[in-house]
Amino acid sequence: MKEIPGRIRFIVLFWIAIMVLVWVSDEESMPLIERLLCFFSFTLLSILISFVFSKRLFQKNVTSKTLPLIFLVKFLSLTVGLVIGYFLLYKVFGWLEVSGVFDSSRFIARDETLVIDLLEDLPGIISMNLLFCGMLLYHEYSSLQNVSLKYQLKVLDSQINPHFMFNVLNHIYVLMQKDVDMASALLLQYSETLRYQLYSGKKERVPLEQEIQFLKNYIDVEKFRWEGKLEVTCTWQVENGSMEIPPLLLIVFIENAFKHVSRSGKNKGSIQISLKQTGKIISLEVENSKSTEPNKKLKSTGIGLENVKARLKILYPKRYSLSIRSLDDSYCTTLVIHT
Repeated sequence: MKEIPGRIRFIVLFWIAIMVLVWVSDEESMPLIERLLCFFSFTLLSILISFVFSKRLFQKNVTSKTLPLIFLVKFLSLTVGLVIGYFLLYKVFGWLEVSGVFDSSRFIARDETLVIDLLEDLPGIISMNLLFCGMLLYHEYSSLQNVSLKYQLKVLDSQINPHFMFNVLNHIYVLMQKDVDMASALLLQYSETLRYQLYSGKKERVPLEQEIQFLKNYIDVEKFRWEGKLEVTCTWQVENGSMEIPPLLLIVFIENAFKHVSRSGKNKGSIQISLKQTGKIISLEVENSKSTEPNKKLKSTGIGLENVKARLKILYPKRYSLSIRSLDDSYCTTLVIHT
């Protein structure tokens, strides 16, 4: 398991903060040079020992049944390590004071009190370690949760790409049974959407204007495929086209509209698409007419919709709302994202 990003930074900042508090609260008279040397020595030692004994604190995961035992062993090891390390530093500074390098202070000169001094400091060391281990536990739990979410998101993205491509190829296959020339023309138009899906779809974020252009290309292809049998109305209101969003996040709702729009030969089906971006809010409304007669040929696995719901939960936790309503004669989807 690789080092969890941020752990070293956490350890360094924690012990610097602790040593600053010790510095401020210590009223011991001591030359400034020795005081600074003590600060850096004890801080560096604490950081090194904490890093060694906190590495791989969670050998498997935070829900492991062995976690309490691992935590206890690490805590005791860290405490013993710090006590021994501080004892050696006490001896070093005591020797420097005896040698006349620094004036006498608490480190002294009085070697027989070192053990007593350490015993007096032990409650403070234990308290610091409890605080350190508790904060490290929370830090690593949060880090592992973040890693887990990123892994889930990667899996969902890998499922969305084949799902989208499957629908593209399926459209062309169906059309080839009726009109080869039209299928060829459609394939050329689809190349733009596929290029975006294959290259930009792998990125974490893309400009909103690029995502919208992708949606427009997709809609144009669908309108071409429907040969004027469908009325499509689109409204795009964007204040900041450079705002970045995850790619292929909105296509599923538009794709479903074309998939479930009414297919009656008597009346034209209709789709209304409205996307609005104001400040940090993106809203998408998609409404399509609904057929009163069920289409037995239409099969839907729901993979796309389930995946986009899962992506929204990971990417925008508690910062989005999604409403999918089935009305008497239409389906209406409303998505609002607070970026």
